[in-house]
Amino acid sequence: MHEAPAPSQPAPLRHPPEAELVEAGKLSMGQLAQAHRDRLETGKQVLDIIAERGWVAASEVAELREAYGIPAPPLPTTQPAADSPPETGAPPPAACYKIAIRLTNGDLITAGETEGSDKAAALGHAVVADLTETGLRRPSGPSQHGL
Repeated sequence: MHEAPAPSQPAPLRHPPEAELVEAGKLSMGQLAQAHRDRLETGKQVLDIIAERGWVAASEVAELREAYGIPAPPLPTTQPAADSPPETGAPPPAACYKIAIRLTNGDLITAGETEGSDKAAALGHAVVADLTETGLRRPSGPSQHGL
């Protein structure tokens, strides 16, 4: 039975590229945390999210990728947009909006879905109002202050 050859010097550990952005003051810890939450929801790379949100210039992200040997993501394939409405004359379908609440433990709870930004805004306000009212309710029974 042959023994495996002894490993050579281990590769030095490097901070992730986004850590350089934080250390340079170009990205806040809050932004980095949000990018990681987005990564969990979308599956995109953290550097892609940072550039898409405009927190750091795409050119800087490209330089970091090159320095770390990280391949650039494939360019999305897009279909040409229609210059005119469909021949049926019907308006294009309204965008579907999802209203959700992120709990402090990180869970995302869907409160509802609706079409159109005005309806989504109204639903969002209703959810916030409901949560606020719920938060203002006091348990019934004797007061904690003995009043």
